[in-house]
Amino acid sequence: MKKKIDLFTVINFLACMLFYVFFAFLDGAVICVDSPSYINMQSSREPLYPILLALARCIFKGGQEGDYLAAVAFFQSILMAVSVFALEEYLRKKLNVSKIASVLVMLIPLAVSLLCRFAARRGSMYSNSILTEGIAIPLYLLFFRFLIEYIASNTQKSLCWCLALSFLMISTRKQMLFAFVLLLFAIIYVAGRKKKAGYGIATVLLSIILVFGANMIFDVGYNYMVRGERTTHSSDIRFIATVAFYTADREDAVFIEDADVRELFLEIYDTCEEQGYLGHSAGKGWKERVSHFGDNYDKIQIDTMWPQTSAYVQQHFDCSNAQISEYEDEIMGQISKDVIPRYIGQVIRIFWDNFLAGMVLTVSQFHPVLIYYSIVVYMIYLILLIISSKTDKDKKVFLFSAAVFIAVVFNVGLVSLVIFCQTRYTIYNMALFYIALIVMADAQLRKRKGARKKGS
Repeated sequence: MKKKIDLFTVINFLACMLFYVFFAFLDGAVICVDSPSYINMQSSREPLYPILLALARCIFKGGQEGDYLAAVAFFQSILMAVSVFALEEYLRKKLNVSKIASVLVMLIPLAVSLLCRFAARRGSMYSNSILTEGIAIPLYLLFFRFLIEYIASNTQKSLCWCLALSFLMISTRKQMLFAFVLLLFAIIYVAGRKKKAGYGIATVLLSIILVFGANMIFDVGYNYMVRGERTTHSSDIRFIATVAFYTADREDAVFIEDADVRELFLEIYDTCEEQGYLGHSAGKGWKERVSHFGDNYDKIQIDTMWPQTSAYVQQHFDCSNAQISEYEDEIMGQISKDVIPRYIGQVIRIFWDNFLAGMVLTVSQFHPVLIYYSIVVYMIYLILLIISSKTDKDKKVFLFSAAVFIAVVFNVGLVSLVIFCQTRYTIYNMALFYIALIVMADAQLRKRKGARKKGS
């Protein structure tokens, strides 16, 4: 017999689709500061998103210049709608979330999108912005849906989906490594639960080889086709070099052996120092330090260090564009290696400052009142998580909520290691955090209702 059409499911799917497609119609493709670097396939960018844009450009090459970007915006909006629906549908059916809570679960990602569109300074939704977040956020939500299925049911199909989505996300932006690390921990947990330690270790090693191997081949192949050289994307070291300049003293130039690189270091340092970009100019309080680091990070890296290093390489070396990037990485790596070890204490303090700020930005905004709100909402979350660990019989709600919290910590920790925290980097777990909060609260309410019915 044919399955009966679930009207509730249909309505939820249509609501998600209409919401995101409406804003794709309303705003079209939104060009942001970083958009040209993806459109122009700059060597510093991971390959998947530039390839997506190039593919759309080929398909719509007969139309107007902006047609292919509009097509990408619609594709991203549809992908976002499908991912939100898929997560809500799985939670409702497999975690037995009530219909009222399911509606709230579905509305949370929509509300986060609306905050980006109307309340945040960026003034647009990621789903129709020409940024990696346009595909990374929905891919991550799909990844989490299959991750929970794998943890709860240990199905090989869900593990394969997680591995495939990990590859796609890492090929989109390296920040998504945190999701793959989360998957590796999930594999270890599942193997431990089944008391198959050897199988777990083998699966972890095979997963690392498959995902990183595929990512390396994809990256090198892309750069060979676009730039004619077998190399990976460049400029990852610039993040560490930025922290090196932020924490360094001018006298540290003596530790740089190469005289020309030493002179370059001093030129960059003096420019940053004169403008007040460096850590010496930061305030004493936590909020002042975090704000100063975030406000000046791009000024050090993008406005000063990167262009001056590029100019230095072009002046001293006769090489191709790809080789220029390699020399830039080598120079920034040398500066980082010579400076950072002398300031480990300051680097740790910057990490801790950013980590706390990232935890706040995952659930709220960096505002004095909202910082206290963040503390309260985390306390509520952890209390519900502890209660869920004791009352959840099949542990599905607990495992989902615990995985979300661990994902928050992993993401914020990774971001804090290499760059300053902002909502663009923490938004991946914002919706999931509040979804988990709703799911845990709903589970407790249903248990109390069940207990009252039994008592009566």
